[in-house]
Amino acid sequence: MKTIKNLWGLFLVVFVFTLVACAPEREEVSQSEGNEEVAEENQKEEKPEELKVWVNDEEEAIEAAEEMFNNYTEETGIEVVFEKVPMPDQLQKLSLAGPTGDGPDLFFQPQDRLGDVVAQGLAVPFEYSEEELNGYSDAATEAFTYEGELYGSPVTIDTYFVYYNKSMIDSPPETIEEVYEISKELTDPEKDQYGFLISPEFYYLYSFMNAHGGYIFGEEDGVYDTSDIGLDNEGSITGLEEYKKFVDDGILPKSLTVDVIDGLFTEGKVGMAVSGPWNIPVYQDAIGEDLATAPLPKINGEVAPSFVGVKSWLVSSYSEHPEWAMDLAKYMTNDENSQLYYDLTGEIPPRPEILDSIEDPIYDGYTAQIPNGTTMPNIPEMSTVWDMDDAIELIVNGGDVEENLKDVVSNIKEKIQLSE
Repeated sequence: MKTIKNLWGLFLVVFVFTLVACAPEREEVSQSEGNEEVAEENQKEEKPEELKVWVNDEEEAIEAAEEMFNNYTEETGIEVVFEKVPMPDQLQKLSLAGPTGDGPDLFFQPQDRLGDVVAQGLAVPFEYSEEELNGYSDAATEAFTYEGELYGSPVTIDTYFVYYNKSMIDSPPETIEEVYEISKELTDPEKDQYGFLISPEFYYLYSFMNAHGGYIFGEEDGVYDTSDIGLDNEGSITGLEEYKKFVDDGILPKSLTVDVIDGLFTEGKVGMAVSGPWNIPVYQDAIGEDLATAPLPKINGEVAPSFVGVKSWLVSSYSEHPEWAMDLAKYMTNDENSQLYYDLTGEIPPRPEILDSIEDPIYDGYTAQIPNGTTMPNIPEMSTVWDMDDAIELIVNGGDVEENLKDVVSNIKEKIQLSE
């Protein structure tokens, strides 16, 4: 069964939680008004001299974080020390550094890793007041809720869509068949020119699979059945065979990474590229007024689905100052700082006030794609699903679609059984 969820409505509705906040409470005032006084009056643990944060290695995000850290230090007197640690490496590093006291107070993860985080005991739940929770979209808080507990302070809500260069394509094609025909006309590998590029990763190619009826786990009433995996069913096979035709016919190169796509697109050599909002500032700087966005093309008669992911700050279970770490996380994701993050990175914060105010047409592709998004499962078993990338690599290099999907799903099921 498909797991496509209409998330657009979720942006406009926010859960009401009646949790009691144990972190230092912050009044809903501007950053310059009395934050230090409020924190000092309500603190339940001694104010630390410093807090340590692991930030993802993205230039724009680091720039935003540094400004927030400096402001937080000015308002509270707490020094914020940060270290650049790539997001995919943080969990393994934390499991080693945390017990020795060398880990961070805050770290940064996407929601599909939340199950692993909780299973390994690497993070503690957050406690929010009703007013604080009302500042986040329902989609974001739901993504970071696991077994009834809310972990983290949501920073972004992302999906991918189509960027296109208006100097090469007047308007984006509406169907994947039209994408194929336009790409045949524009593609010239000898000149590194392509009509359409999409990275050969499960994260992106799931759109082809899901559009034809493929799915990750069976789901009923929000509960996943990890014994029911639809990544090798008829729909998944059909979807990847449709993608593979682009590769076999020379429209998509076999060797392709997101860095290569970004480089070629910013050089003006690509008509259409699939990526997310994190590339808006980068692509705008390179392409200028010729840059535009659109939802994914229709596959199997409907706008292709895309993964929707939420990223969040989490408090390490090894932190000696969890209340202050939560305070910092909430501070960095309040309306004012979320606006700062959006301005500097182009990524969308899950704050209703900001979501409702976006009018820049460069986000048209994002806002049109979101209703067709499907959330990534946040259970521990999701970590095994990324083995799909191994099968995709074999398929891109000439392997049989059905054979490789059957093999990888068999391996995924075996790993899940061994972990139970």
